[in-house]
Amino acid sequence: MKWTSSLAGVVSLSTLVAAQADSTSFVDAETGITFQSATNAEGITYRLALPADASAENPYDVILQIEAPITNGWVAWAWGGSMTYNPLTVVWANGNDAVYSSRQALGYYTPSPYEDAKYTVLKGTGANATHFKLTALCTGCASWPDFDGNAQTLDGTSEVNFAYAYSTTPVDEPDNQETTFSIHDSVGHWTHDLGAARSDKFASWVAANRLNATSYHRPIRPLMAPSRKSKVHRPPPPSRTLVLDNGAYTIKAGFVTSDHNDDDATAAHHGDNSPRLIPNCLARGRDNKTYVASELAQCSDFSEAVFRRPVEKGFIVNWEAQREIWEREFLDDGAPQHCDPSETRLLLAEPSNALPTLQANCDQMVFEEFGFASYHRSPAASLSASTHAAPAATTATELVLLVDSGYSHTTVTPLFQGKPIHPAVRRLDVGGKVLTNYLTRVLSLRHYDMRNETHIVNEMKEAACYVSLDFRNDLERTWKGTRGERREPYLTGAGIAKDYVLPDFHARAKGIVRDYDQTQGSRAKRLAVGEASEDVLTLRNERFTIPELLFHPSDIGMRQPGLPELIMQSLHCLPHGLWPGLLANIFVVGGNSLFDGFMQRLEEDIRKLAPDDCVVCVTQPSQPIINTWLGGAKLARDASLQSLAVTKLEYDEHGSAWLARKFASGTGS
Repeated sequence: MKWTSSLAGVVSLSTLVAAQADSTSFVDAETGITFQSATNAEGITYRLALPADASAENPYDVILQIEAPITNGWVAWAWGGSMTYNPLTVVWANGNDAVYSSRQALGYYTPSPYEDAKYTVLKGTGANATHFKLTALCTGCASWPDFDGNAQTLDGTSEVNFAYAYSTTPVDEPDNQETTFSIHDSVGHWTHDLGAARSDKFASWVAANRLNATSYHRPIRPLMAPSRKSKVHRPPPPSRTLVLDNGAYTIKAGFVTSDHNDDDATAAHHGDNSPRLIPNCLARGRDNKTYVASELAQCSDFSEAVFRRPVEKGFIVNWEAQREIWEREFLDDGAPQHCDPSETRLLLAEPSNALPTLQANCDQMVFEEFGFASYHRSPAASLSASTHAAPAATTATELVLLVDSGYSHTTVTPLFQGKPIHPAVRRLDVGGKVLTNYLTRVLSLRHYDMRNETHIVNEMKEAACYVSLDFRNDLERTWKGTRGERREPYLTGAGIAKDYVLPDFHARAKGIVRDYDQTQGSRAKRLAVGEASEDVLTLRNERFTIPELLFHPSDIGMRQPGLPELIMQSLHCLPHGLWPGLLANIFVVGGNSLFDGFMQRLEEDIRKLAPDDCVVCVTQPSQPIINTWLGGAKLARDASLQSLAVTKLEYDEHGSAWLARKFASGTGS
């Protein structure tokens, strides 16, 4: 059997090194169970037995067995073939016992407890002087929701990839299933033959190897047992609410006090409609200094700056970085927006169709790490839609089709009476980040090497790009011609070409867009007139081909429909009777909607696809970037938030599962 692993003490559990192995049949003498067994180069063995009818069609239980040398501090089995977003079985020794812990890794930190996998310990479990071994029946190991919330079940008829990890460093508290532990020493994966692991003796093996109440002693604390406290009176609501729209590129943050009503003039007077825009990143500049969030304004040279962002694909996946940013901005003594969490309510916007595991992790951080007095998370689409006013008196504001095109992705969310219709939510994996990265690649091929200058390229994209209303014609006007040819529209710029003067971070901190000057189109000509100090990029079709990815992602090989087609896909999930109301109330937010021509192009393309008898109206708020925050501020001033929010005392009393049900219901009950 061939196994591959990588030693990297600083690599997270999300890193996976390719490996390959074949499992073989093995009969365990102690239990009589016939497993498919695979052993890696470190002597760690992973065994599996399945019921005879195991397949990808329906969830099923498994019998697993993990045996490892006692020199290992812990070993882990990842059921989805990678170390993140699927169940992990983690095992370690505790005296003469083997302790298991059900976990799920979500990013660069200790995997959190995973409640959807249930274990029943069987005979053949324990530890001796050389090895420790777990034999268990698991319900929920072979099935789980993926990153997008879709149900995944291992195909019990075929070969499946599994992942492993281990460390020789002992866990911090061996008798505690919720203990923290060190980063792994090695990770890898192997191929397991599940079809050969199936047997019609599965049920009899389980029955024969169940333990009685006294045969297995496990002096450990129970996994994920929420603390129970006596019923307490609900405390008075905090006087201030911190409203956070925790975007991938910027955090929109501001305080709303409880004595404000919904009157916009009053809110403006108190500053409740003007959040701070905080870079949601950690950055290292050319001077090797590290800048946290708003400290980025102190950076004087962004060339070759390196960024670390806690939000990926719209979700917070790196809470270590996000915690550092929140502490720097809100909790430290010198924080720009300092607050005492124990006296503050947090209203947090979240993406539509967020994964329950990510939601639970966020809830845990809010109450257990930061200790906010009260907390409510609301779908960002609902908050944005609450600020929308129907463009005509004949249309129903209770139906809104929200398009949110931000840094990570673009989502289409139909809402009825302010609540998302989740089965019709659609997502396009094209956002500002993809556009910036693609522009970086194009410029590096055509002009200068900009691969380490994503900050500069992002500014260039925002300043110079636009959405073409006649893509083919604009492409024709910017075509150079055949080899050796210089067409007249190309030489003159055809009204499309622009010169972008790159920043030098001495005389200019930001780039400048100016009209194309064909008389100074080369560096040699600029030398002749004494302007060699300027680095100038001439942008031609880059100006409109980059944003075109929102409408035609297939241009870079993405197998996804463009935004107009995605909107129609969403509508096709709904009754036709809702179409007129939704098409007449398309509300667009997010930074990408600020591209010149975006709104007009979107409306024209949707009108071509929509039924002739439907009115298509696409509108945009005056401040699309902060619109979600404005919706949150509006909710924070509403008395109904008191019943929607959860206090820390309620969280401690009822636990995370109750909190998740309350937020999912969207009621105050």
